[in-house]
Amino acid sequence: MLREIYSAGIIGIGSNMPEQIRKNDFWDEYPILNLPNKDKDPFKGTVERRVFPENIAPSDAETEAGRRAIEDAGLNKDDIDLVMVHSMLQDEIIPGNASLVQYKLGLKNAGAWNMDTCCSSFVTMFIAASNLIAMGTFNNILIITSVFHSHMLDYAHYITPSLGDGSAAVVVGCVGEGRGYKVSHCTSHGQYHDGFTMKERIPMHEKWVHYKPSPAKPVLVFNNEITYKIGKNSVKDMTEVITNTLNKGELTPQDIDFMVTHQPVYWAHDAWREALGIDASKSYQSFKEYGNLASSTIPVNLYEAREKGLLKDDDMVLFASSGAGENFSVALLKWGK
Repeated sequence: MLREIYSAGIIGIGSNMPEQIRKNDFWDEYPILNLPNKDKDPFKGTVERRVFPENIAPSDAETEAGRRAIEDAGLNKDDIDLVMVHSMLQDEIIPGNASLVQYKLGLKNAGAWNMDTCCSSFVTMFIAASNLIAMGTFNNILIITSVFHSHMLDYAHYITPSLGDGSAAVVVGCVGEGRGYKVSHCTSHGQYHDGFTMKERIPMHEKWVHYKPSPAKPVLVFNNEITYKIGKNSVKDMTEVITNTLNKGELTPQDIDFMVTHQPVYWAHDAWREALGIDASKSYQSFKEYGNLASSTIPVNLYEAREKGLLKDDDMVLFASSGAGENFSVALLKWGK
């Protein structure tokens, strides 16, 4: 016997952005050492980014974001029956943070899953959660993301001024008929797997002599040749995934009322939007204020768009994200409870 199919959508959002603001004058102490010759401005319009304190663990930030999302949804902790977590930098190498966050939140009835498609993880988790609820497997799923870029950067690298910290969460649950998750599409380009990795090496700004302890530490490493190819093909690749999503739903770009995306670099969001012919008034981004927030970008921007009154009931909302790997994930939902 077939289960009843439910409509699943976002019923609560929580944003947990650090209070500490890091402005561009921070790089007076860490001058950029490998800025490409054609580039004269490493900031690319980024004015500030947020930084979590050293004494805050990723699971702490994730727990607070989750608490705010549950409160915003008007639910009790016992109403959550699954928590999905993506930590760009988790507390330990193994295990992931999901069970720890479930424990810290006191979610006695919830399972805990770690999910990872790098920066596209929020969209991946939203797709999975929506379909699990639609089939009646779970009732209310808490999705949490965090990024602690400041803990894993080589500050002399020209990419680092565009990377910030943040955490956010949403609750996915049953919504009114006609609203919620509609359709999605994902793809991957594994030939770009080594574009962004984390390796232990000496930061470029460190001056080290052999008779002192090595200052080597794990930092983000960028393969310039591969990242160039990713950027060069980004608009084509993302437009293709979005178009496939729209085709599945028998929709066109004109049906999109609001667009929220990952913001990996300063130009990406607008380039993807313009390729679809979507007006800037139908989207929201925060690159100048926050930089690249990895998998936390979409829920943070979604929260802020809602608070600014930019989202309206029954808006057709597009989520689109790329992620190192290279992954592309897109989802459409009808906004409102």
